[in-house]
Amino acid sequence: MRNRELGALLRRYREDRNLTAVQVARDVGLSPAAISRLETAARSSPRSGAPNVRALCSYYGLDDRTTERLVQLAKEGSQPGWWQRYDLESPTATYLDLETAAVSIDNFEMAVAPGLLQTHDYAREVIAPLRRHFTADQLAETVESRIQRQRILTGENPPRFHAIIDETIVHRIVGGSAVLREQMLHIRQLATELPHVSVQILPFSAGVNPGLDGPFSVLDFAEDLLPPVIYTEGQLGQIFEDEPAEVTRIRRAFDALAGIALDPESSLRMIDERIRDLS
Repeated sequence: MRNRELGALLRRYREDRNLTAVQVARDVGLSPAAISRLETAARSSPRSGAPNVRALCSYYGLDDRTTERLVQLAKEGSQPGWWQRYDLESPTATYLDLETAAVSIDNFEMAVAPGLLQTHDYAREVIAPLRRHFTADQLAETVESRIQRQRILTGENPPRFHAIIDETIVHRIVGGSAVLREQMLHIRQLATELPHVSVQILPFSAGVNPGLDGPFSVLDFAEDLLPPVIYTEGQLGQIFEDEPAEVTRIRRAFDALAGIALDPESSLRMIDERIRDLS
C-alpha cells in the first residue's frame, strides 16, 4: 500500500509536468523500467528506492516537505508489513494491509465489538469458538495481531474511525461479566480520549434497519491511492468490494444507521449504565 501511494504520487507529479517516463528516465539517469516499477508499485530495492525517489523529487522541483514524505514512503514500502510475521489467513492479511493505509474507516457491527476497539481477553473469547480449526499458536497469533492493529488509532496520522454498534453488543456476555465490563470500559476510554474515534449505539428501539443485512466496514484512502473498499465477513468468509455502485449503496446504509443510532453522548451514557450493571 505504501508503494501504491508512492507510485500514484510520482505518476501525478510527472503527468502534471507533461513529461513522459522516457523523458524523465533520460534526464535523471534512470531506465524507463525503473520509472515504471516505481509508478506501478512494483517493489523497489531497499538500496535504490529512496535515492531514486529523491532524485525524481529534485527533478520535479518538489519542496523539502513533499520530498521527505515521498522518501519515507519509499523506505516504508521496502519493508514487510508488521502483520507478515504472524501466521494469518490470507484475507485477514489483505484487510490489515488496507486498514493500515486507510485515512478513514466507517464500521458497523451487530454481534461483537469492533476489532479496533477490542481488549485482549474479549478478542480471544470471540475468536476461539469461531476458529476451532486453529492450532494454539495460530489462535495466539491471531489474537495478538488484532491487538497490534489497534496501534493505528494511537500512532501518527491516525485514521478517522466511526463505529456504530448494535445494542446487542452491549448486553451479550462474552467470556463472563468481568470480560464484558473491561470491554465496555475500553470502548468508553477510546471514545472519550481519542478525538478521531466516535462510537454510536444502535438501540433496540430502532427496530428494522439497514444493519440487519450484516456487519461491514467502509475504508477510504488518500487521493489517487485506491478507490474506497467495502469489507464484510460472514459464514462464507471475508469479502472485499470496490464496485462504485456497491460502495455508494453501503455508504447510504451507514449514513442511515448513523441517523437512527444514539448520538455519541447518549451512547456513552448507555455504556456507563451497562458498566454499572456489570459491576
